[in-house]
Amino acid sequence: MVIPADSTLAAIRQKVRRLTASSSESTLTTAAIDQYINTFYSQDFPYAIKLDQTRQIYTLFTSPFVDRYPVDVNNNQGFRDPIYFEGVKGYFFKDRNSFFNMWPRWPTKFQPIAGDGTTTSFSFSISTVPILSMMVVMGGVAADGSIIRVVDDGGILAPGGNITTTGNLLLLNSDNVGDFNPAIPPTSPVQTVAPAPPFNIGTVNYVTGAFNVVFPVAPAAGTLITVWVTQYSAGRPYSLLFWNNEITIRPVPDNVYKVELESYMTPMQLLSVSQNPLLIQWWQYIALGASRLVLEDRQDMEGYENLTRMFERQEGLVLERQGVEEIGQRNTTIFSQTIQGQNFGSPQGWYP
Repeated sequence: MVIPADSTLAAIRQKVRRLTASSSESTLTTAAIDQYINTFYSQDFPYAIKLDQTRQIYTLFTSPFVDRYPVDVNNNQGFRDPIYFEGVKGYFFKDRNSFFNMWPRWPTKFQPIAGDGTTTSFSFSISTVPILSMMVVMGGVAADGSIIRVVDDGGILAPGGNITTTGNLLLLNSDNVGDFNPAIPPTSPVQTVAPAPPFNIGTVNYVTGAFNVVFPVAPAAGTLITVWVTQYSAGRPYSLLFWNNEITIRPVPDNVYKVELESYMTPMQLLSVSQNPLLIQWWQYIALGASRLVLEDRQDMEGYENLTRMFERQEGLVLERQGVEEIGQRNTTIFSQTIQGQNFGSPQGWYP
């Protein structure tokens, strides 16, 4: 009986031991080998070369009146065209300037709070709704002479957290009025402690325009608290911005819509001895990459260089498959597509 080729984690471990002359547990533990293998497989490999096998369709389902969606960029290594909204091609942006030139934000000013020097709790509503999250600004003067600066947090938590239409109102301290997300540790040579974070003093509902706020110090008597908000008209979306690990959609959805775009995924780590890489042909490339990480930590540069030609050969084989798949595929240019479908090149043609 002929033993078939082995490409499992067990085979990768064995090859790493041979390439690094680490025959025993005392020289290099199996747990350490697995760490090197998974570091190369899930971090170095997918970031060094991009392959069709690591591409996937990232699907997002919108929520009504929610325009911002956090992304777990550890699993999704960036996005690219094409993008589809309910199957209809839309516009994809990575530049904030281009996106907000197309979708400008125009604030409206309100002065719903009149200070009397003693009242700290206020509830009010504005008529210009719905309003954009992360665009609420409140300002005025407190009874003790300090400046009141309030912003909203958008109501969105980390990726996988809750996405709501209600945000928190945050009072800024004097330390962080210039930067909502101050650098930690501080970069100023005279600053010895990190700025105190903003603290919650109320809520805002982006759909109804209802505000509830409790100031730590009452607004000064005879002064007005200014509120800036940005109104929008909800509708069917056809534009998407991916920037700073977050997706922003325009128009702001008025319903649940399916959004599809391409992303490069991070391969799942190898967790069992019988598990294969995503493609079994990758196993030697992974073993060589993990071995070089071992030799790096040992400061064995001669051994590292000895593996370089073998590593580059395996990388070439990995890339060769990608090259074969792209043979006959025309490069995308402004002339490479003459028929855009039913919308004749403009998503607005399909949307009412």
